[in-house]
Amino acid sequence: MIAKKYFFLFFLFLSCHLAVGQDFYDLNHLPTIELNFPPGDWQYPLHYYHSRDQDERHAGTAIIDGERFDSIAVKYKGQSSYSRDNEKNPLNIDLNFWHKQKYQAYKNLKLSNGNLDPSWLREVLAYQIARKYMAAPKSNFVKLVVNGEFHGLYGNTEAVTGDFGKKYLNADDDNVRFKGNSPFGRFSGGASSLEYLGDEAFIYHKYYELKSDDKKGWNELVKLIKALHNRSQKIEEILDMNSAIWMLAFNNVLLNLDSYSDFQQNYYLIQDNNRRFHFVSWDLNLSFDGLGKPSGTVMQPNYDPLKFKEDKRFPLINLVLNNPTYRKMYFAHCRTILEENFSNNWYKTEAEAHRRLIDETVKADTNWLFSYDDFNKNFTETVTREMPAPFPYPGIVELAEARTDFLKSHREYQKMPPLFGTPNAIFETIDSLSNVRISLPVSNVKTVYLMFRKKSKKSFQKMEMIWKENEYFIEIPNVKKKLDYYFYAENEEAGGFLPKRAAKAFFTKKSKIQE
Repeated sequence: MIAKKYFFLFFLFLSCHLAVGQDFYDLNHLPTIELNFPPGDWQYPLHYYHSRDQDERHAGTAIIDGERFDSIAVKYKGQSSYSRDNEKNPLNIDLNFWHKQKYQAYKNLKLSNGNLDPSWLREVLAYQIARKYMAAPKSNFVKLVVNGEFHGLYGNTEAVTGDFGKKYLNADDDNVRFKGNSPFGRFSGGASSLEYLGDEAFIYHKYYELKSDDKKGWNELVKLIKALHNRSQKIEEILDMNSAIWMLAFNNVLLNLDSYSDFQQNYYLIQDNNRRFHFVSWDLNLSFDGLGKPSGTVMQPNYDPLKFKEDKRFPLINLVLNNPTYRKMYFAHCRTILEENFSNNWYKTEAEAHRRLIDETVKADTNWLFSYDDFNKNFTETVTREMPAPFPYPGIVELAEARTDFLKSHREYQKMPPLFGTPNAIFETIDSLSNVRISLPVSNVKTVYLMFRKKSKKSFQKMEMIWKENEYFIEIPNVKKKLDYYFYAENEEAGGFLPKRAAKAFFTKKSKIQE
C-alpha cells in the first residue's frame, strides 16, 4: 500500500512539470487531480449530501497537476451513474464555491466515473466529434488521487456554466440558461420535450431546470416553446436552427439516444446576446448506443433517421423533418458527420490513441465496475453486464461499422446534393466602405442562399443568391472590416453546405475558411 501511494505521488510530481502550457482538457494529456479531506470516511458526507439534494458540499483541498487550491467544494453528481454501493461515484468539484479561484480558465470540474461504459470511449469521443460542428464542452480523462491513494480514472468534461456561454456562444454569463433534464423521463409521463403545455411558466418548472439567476428566463422558455408549437415563421429569430439541426443529426448518427432525440433530456438551452437560444449537448456517456437493452436486442444500427417525424411529443424533430428545407439540412449534416468521422475510420484512429493514453490507468483502477478485459473487448465487441438483467453494451467498432453500412444504404443518404465550385469574393472600396460581390459556381441546384454577418457577435443573415452567367452571385453593400459567410444550396431532393461544417466553419472576408 505504501509503495502504491508513493508511486502516484511521484507521478503527480512528474505530471505537473509536463503539464506546463497545456490546456486542462488537452486530449493528449492525462492530468492528475489530488483531493484531500479531513481524516475519516470522506465519502460519508458526500453520500449524505447527495441524498438530501440541497446542493450541500464537502470542503477539502485540491492539487491539479501540482497547483494547489484550498477551500474547494465537492459533491457527488449524477442519477443513473451514482450509487451508494459504488466505491467510485461521479464528482462535481467547485474551486470557486467559497473563494474566487480557478484553474486556468475553469472554476467547476465535472468528473464522470465510467460506470456505464466498458469502452471508456463514448463520452470523450462523442464530445470530440460534436465540437467539430457546434458549441460543445471539451472532454478528456483524469487520474484521481484521494487522501494520497489512487482512486481511479475519470472522464473530465467542461462544465456548461455562464462562462461557457460567454466563451462559445456570445452570451453574457448571466444570460438565460436552462437544463433539459427532467427526472420523470418520457416513459413516465413527462420530459424536457419542448412540448407546449400552456402559457403559464410554472407548468414547466418540473421538466426544466433554470440554471441562470434571472427568473424572467421562464418567460423566454415559454416563448420558444410556443414558437415551436405554432411553427412560427420567426423561429430562426428565437432559436439557432442550424445548430439545433446539427444536434439532431449528431444524436441520430451516433445513436446518442439518452438525449432530446429519444429520452428527451440531457441538453442545455443558452440564450445569446441576440436573444436566440442555442442547444448544447450534455452527458454523452451513453452515445454509440450505450443505453443498454435488458434481455433485448444487442444493438440497433438500423435506428431510423426519420424516427418521431410524425410524433407531436417531439416538436423540434417534428418541425425539422416536416419542413422541406430543414429536412434537407438535417440530412446534409448527417452525411457530413458520417463521412468525416466514420466512413473514413477517423473515429477508430482517435479511439486507439485514447486507449493507449489511459491503458495503464484502467488496468490499475480496481474501483471501476467493469474489468480491464471489458475495456479491451468493448472497443470492438459487445460486453454484457448482469444488473440483474443482462445489459449489453455494443462494441464501438462493431456498432460504428453496422451503423455506417445502414445509413449509406438509406434512401435519404443516397440523394444527390448540389455540387459546389470555388466561391469568389470581389471587393470594391469607396470611402473606406466596400461593396462585395460574391459569386459561386454550383450545379444540380434549384436555390442557393448566402448566410453572412458583418460582425462576429451578430447572427448570420440569409439572402437568396441570383443566377447569372453560369454562376450564382449576390452583392453586399457597406462592408467594413468584417465579413463572415457560408452557403446553403438545395435541389428538389437534397441540400448541402459550403463549408460542410457551417456555421462552425465559414469563409472570411478574404475567402479563407475559418473554424
